Amino acid sequence: MSCSICGSGRAGDDKTHLNLICDECDQRAVNEHRERPWHGWPPGEEPESKEGVINTPPDRGENPVFIDGWKCWRRYRFGGWMTMIDEHDCDTLEEFYETHDMFD
Repeated sequence: MSCSICGSGRAGDDKTHLNLICDECDQRAVNEHRERPWHGWPPGEEPESKEGVINTPPDRGENPVFIDGWKCWRRYRFGGWMTMIDEHDCDTLEEFYETHDMFD
């Protein structure tokens, strides 16, 4: 599948997710404050380390993100994420999924 920003063929071949972004373009993502988006633990919420306890970060992260002026949404899962362009300027991730007929 071609990247929805640069057109390269490196966006993967996932047929469930639309308007995917390649890793190279995704590395330029910023939040609404033009800062690098967080993922895993929200800033200031990471639990204290305890000996013998492994704190696995949750599958969460900041949404929306912006890449080269494009509004995008990320689906966080399995310690990573997929980034997709929002062609309809949705207000929430849920609206994005509904508008793009995802996961019916």
